[in-house]
Amino acid sequence: MLTNKVQAILASVEKLRPMPSNVTRILKEIDDPNITAGMVAEYVGLDQALAALIIQMSNSVALGYGRTCTNLREAVTRIGLKRLKSLLLASSAVGPLNKSLSGYRLGGGDLWNHALSVAIASELLARMLNYRDPEEAYVSGLLHDMGKLILDQYVLTDYANIVSYIQRYKLPLWAVEDKLIGIDHAQVGGLICERWQFPTVLVEAIRFHHYPPNAKLNPQLPAVVNLANASIALRAQNNTGLFSSEIHPNTLEILHVLPENLESIQAKLLNRMYE
Repeated sequence: MLTNKVQAILASVEKLRPMPSNVTRILKEIDDPNITAGMVAEYVGLDQALAALIIQMSNSVALGYGRTCTNLREAVTRIGLKRLKSLLLASSAVGPLNKSLSGYRLGGGDLWNHALSVAIASELLARMLNYRDPEEAYVSGLLHDMGKLILDQYVLTDYANIVSYIQRYKLPLWAVEDKLIGIDHAQVGGLICERWQFPTVLVEAIRFHHYPPNAKLNPQLPAVVNLANASIALRAQNNTGLFSSEIHPNTLEILHVLPENLESIQAKLLNRMYE
């Protein structure tokens, strides 16, 4: 039997709007081999919020551009169609990820900054470990915690108990959520992805980013996110445990990383990100 809390959470996911038709249209157009940056820019320009997001991301410090970009066509060219596809998939969650989450004690922009850091770290790790599709790793990292958007109100109710369990029993956040609420943020994130009809490989990456071996299609992708997330959380200041620094016991094996090489890989990753 599902608890009342879990039933309410599932109902909240079902009430989410489907992915906007303009986004699905652009995603379809991007798959056309004859598409050009100019044509994509025209489609994106029809949606003011989407255009603003693309301009914002094209000026991200992480992309390393010194000159400010204000032109949508240049923004699309800078980002590239693969990254644009990832941002389109993430576009419905970007606004909410920027909001404050009272339950998780996160201020405005905190969850977005964490998500962006994990996205960049996931992509870098994917390249370092020769994962076949670094862009998959990027979008999985960007959206890995979006289940917290729905779970926030339930965490707020149980915040004191959750922190107490984390500190007393040394349990990771997701395990405490599952124990006290009946479902964890990764599972909720997977349900959101299904609602938005994401590819199964991305659904599994988000749903199992704390438990990679449960992914049936491709355990490597959630394992990359798991390692990236843990590495970013280790560096975070004032971490009360609400960003998990736990690496799943099977993650290194899945990624063919020797335990003795973990520290050097994490150091190399963080140096690349924050040099």
